[in-house]
Amino acid sequence: MTARTPEDLLAAAPAVLGFWPDHCVVLMTFGARHPFHARTDLPPAAAQTPAVQRAVGERLLGPARRHGATHVVLLYYGADRDAETLHRHLRRVCRRSGLGVILALHADGTHYRDLDEPPPESRPPRPHRRRHHPSRKTSRQAARQARRHPYDVSTHPFVLEAIVSGRLAHRSRAELAASIDQDPVAAAATAAALGEGGVADAGVPATGRAIRDAGEWVLATVRRLLAAGTEPTPAELARLLWLMQSPRVRDAAWSELDRASADAHVRLWSGAVRRAPDTLVAAPAALLGWSAWQAGDGALAWIAVDRCLAASPGYRLAEHLGAILQQALPPEHWTGSGRWDRGLPAH
Repeated sequence: MTARTPEDLLAAAPAVLGFWPDHCVVLMTFGARHPFHARTDLPPAAAQTPAVQRAVGERLLGPARRHGATHVVLLYYGADRDAETLHRHLRRVCRRSGLGVILALHADGTHYRDLDEPPPESRPPRPHRRRHHPSRKTSRQAARQARRHPYDVSTHPFVLEAIVSGRLAHRSRAELAASIDQDPVAAAATAAALGEGGVADAGVPATGRAIRDAGEWVLATVRRLLAAGTEPTPAELARLLWLMQSPRVRDAAWSELDRASADAHVRLWSGAVRRAPDTLVAAPAALLGWSAWQAGDGALAWIAVDRCLAASPGYRLAEHLGAILQQALPPEHWTGSGRWDRGLPAH
């Protein structure tokens, strides 16, 4: 995408994020070794203590500096005062870091304005009309209104192409997160299959021999499901989820992931997350996060990390991915998980 106007940038934001941004700050980087785009929540002005502003600045601009970005675009979605307060801080950080701000826009869905555009000059008040002059607050509001420009990017080529390709399928981040919410009926079927098949009777694999046997079954099952493009049956899913409570067995499924197969893994593990009981959702959620990252969908990767850690705080595979995402490392940074069965007894 080549952006030439503010409207182009406002259309690019949902296209690269995969959802329409709201109450957040969107960062676009330029000139970096690995350019990236990011978002974070826009804190209310009343909550923007110096510590909060520093945290937001480091979260957005720290990776930009480390990746060698030369310029950034900042897009603010939310209340005027929230955007102005945070932008004053981020502008200072950019200046100290040597990052050029190409454009900083505040957008509310129908109008945008340039936050760095100086307000129109006004004539000084006449002394005898002093009591009739508007308050300072009213003057600022009028200045903001004078600099607002209408926009509508719903039919912009960037947006239409993202919708047609399937990259922009959600109206908000909350809607994207809801797309992997648990399906209670499917989760109940999976839980029932755990008992009916006697899967849980043998316990979680713990010995070297049991881990190898379970891992090889998981690996063969995942390969078959990916090749066929089908979902596992309730019985298959129940066994997958139960066995993957062992990190080494889970790594057998992880070892099949690469960039070429990432989209297929996203479909497989998205379905598994929706159909998993709460006690068994951590492993498929972590695998979904890694798959989404390799597929270039950072937003879904973050949501999967959050889902995993909510179910199992301290889950190491999700924490590791969270650190990678926080540093804005590109998918090609990872070359695979290695051999899952290293050190296990041979047949």
